[in-house]
Amino acid sequence: MGIVLKNISYQYKEQWQEEKQYALRDVSFSLEKGEYAALIGHSGSGKSTLLQHLNGLLRPDAGEYYFDGENVLDKTFSLQKLRQKVALCFQYPEYQLFEETVLADICFGPKNLGYSREVCEEKARKAMEVVGISPELEAASPFALSGGQKRRVALAGILAMEPEYLILDEPVAGLDGEGKKNLFSLLRYLNEEKKITILLVSHDMDDVAKNARRVLVMDHGRLVMDDTTERVFLRKKELTAIGLEQPQALAFYERLKEGGYFQTSRYDREEGEIISGAVHAASAVPLTVQALAERILEEQRCFEK
Repeated sequence: MGIVLKNISYQYKEQWQEEKQYALRDVSFSLEKGEYAALIGHSGSGKSTLLQHLNGLLRPDAGEYYFDGENVLDKTFSLQKLRQKVALCFQYPEYQLFEETVLADICFGPKNLGYSREVCEEKARKAMEVVGISPELEAASPFALSGGQKRRVALAGILAMEPEYLILDEPVAGLDGEGKKNLFSLLRYLNEEKKITILLVSHDMDDVAKNARRVLVMDHGRLVMDDTTERVFLRKKELTAIGLEQPQALAFYERLKEGGYFQTSRYDREEGEIISGAVHAASAVPLTVQALAERILEEQRCFEK
């Protein structure tokens, strides 16, 4: 069930262009409930166009889209239902705040779904609690809040509609280190505790490596990779060819390995499987700085023995 796209294609034409151009070409994948995936690709690869299809903002020229087994492209299918269940959070969502108070802004989505004022406020307060907004800020103007607080208010407005899928386009853009850390912590909580499916779009490979368990890669409108985070980032040559990089920790690890630093076989791999020894966590290669530090310490202990 969940989200299923089959051979989706979409063309657009700018005023200055003579012919239509493909933004998406024959894209197929599924996104199941409970996943935490990331979508990456260079600028113009089709990421944003694909996101707008998932939320029903764009309709494909060809292909099929099913949500929980229902044909989204069927004229009888409710797009309102889709947009409630599949929430799209654009880059800098705080720019979409407009109500006089925090509570009123968060209530806007549920209100449009037809809920009573009492139910809207109940849903809004639950969402505020989830994202860590103090009840004392209910009557405050959203424009008087800090950047991180505004981002949380905007996210609370989405969560108040109780989505099952949360699609985020560069969600930490413009945030400082602490705000970025807090937002990713919140997304992990929503995925692990609230069972909300996350699809993260990011240009930061370190953020992707640290958070996503699956990575989809777009290139010139096509989906060219779809695998576990580790396996995607191990395909260095293919990533480089389309203008993408490995996470910094993995790139540094591979340079050390090429220089002969790592000699033990504890992390050797064969056909994607760990073949000797116990490993820390599920990954055989370090995708994050913390994992790299642990790998270096492990190597040092093996060397001293």
